[in-house]
Amino acid sequence: MKLSRSNREQASVLLVTMIFVMTLGVILYSYLALVQNSQLGVARAQTWNAALPIAEAGIEEGLACLNSGGSFSTLSHSLNGGNYQVKYFGGSSPCLISTGVVTAPVGGQSVSRTVKVVISKQGLFTKGLVALNDIRMNGNSIASDSWNSEDPTESDNGLYNGYSGTNGDIASVYGFVNIGNQTIRGSLYLGPTASYDGSGTITGTIYTDANLQYPDAALPTTDTNGNAVVWTPAPTTTTGTGKGKSANSFHDFTTGGYYTISDSYPVVVEPGVNVTLDIQPSNWNPTSLTINGGTSNSGNVVLYVESGSLTMAGNSSGGAAASRPKNLFIFGLPGVTSITFSGTSTFVGVIYAPEASMTLNGGGNNNNLIGAAVVNSATMNGHYKFHYDTSLSQYYYSGFIVSSWEEL
Repeated sequence: MKLSRSNREQASVLLVTMIFVMTLGVILYSYLALVQNSQLGVARAQTWNAALPIAEAGIEEGLACLNSGGSFSTLSHSLNGGNYQVKYFGGSSPCLISTGVVTAPVGGQSVSRTVKVVISKQGLFTKGLVALNDIRMNGNSIASDSWNSEDPTESDNGLYNGYSGTNGDIASVYGFVNIGNQTIRGSLYLGPTASYDGSGTITGTIYTDANLQYPDAALPTTDTNGNAVVWTPAPTTTTGTGKGKSANSFHDFTTGGYYTISDSYPVVVEPGVNVTLDIQPSNWNPTSLTINGGTSNSGNVVLYVESGSLTMAGNSSGGAAASRPKNLFIFGLPGVTSITFSGTSTFVGVIYAPEASMTLNGGGNNNNLIGAAVVNSATMNGHYKFHYDTSLSQYYYSGFIVSSWEEL
């Protein structure tokens, strides 16, 4: 009997030991499985996070291709750790859809994320006054407002009539904005590093995350039909002989085309004539610029100033004074460092010179810049006021920008 009882006790101890070992094994297995799943989860999460920058890299390449003048339907590229494929869909609402794929280092699973961005072309003149850097306004009353030369309710047959709308927006990409005691009848757009001192009055909204791009101007190499541009010297007309009356030379354009100008003679463009002018003197200071034809049959002038400074002063430098602002576009190439308007005249036209400092010096009681301007910096002195023609937003584009972003 004693021997039988000892065997039963030994069997019980063995059973308990086996159960304990099995339990310990299950616990160890579960722990190892938990560690493995956790490692896989971490790896998948890291891969998931890595796939988004890969997809966005595809968006960046697609935008770069479109903005450099290229075209594509599908682009693909391999990066360190993954690859992307981006597709471009044109039409009235163009968009880019990019899928980034990354393979997890643990488990070898492929993880993909897809991003869709709606893109739109940014017009160069969607705002009244843009400076890459500082904007400084001195004076009182209204400094900026808006009107529309194509709207008969806001203009006098296309001419500025004193209408004061609330879209006189101004913007600084990188600089400092001080509007003094002035009032901006519109919104203020600031790039991420730009700042505003809070002076004056902004009737609209102040934005601090503006996405603004303004490339340097360049001489055109092809015309509107895609043909290579052929530049010819501007025709010169001289009146008088110097005997009994003074000789007077000026450029009178009666035929459209592309012309070079190497002096500061007055410029006259006849009705219905479209000219593009390459201004070559380093300091161009014409005594007058006249565009004939009114708003019904106006001439059209596009100026490309190559270098130095552009100065317009006096009562006869009104630009497209009897026409719409769209009839005169002035582009300053990177070599243009300053633009100055002074005297008692009102200037009508559009200025694009992102490397130039623009100074408006008003000597009278009613000095205006009517149109739009994009410059490096802007200083308004005296009685100058800025009247933005909102119809200019449809002319000239700097490239595509992102309008909206979503992950699919």
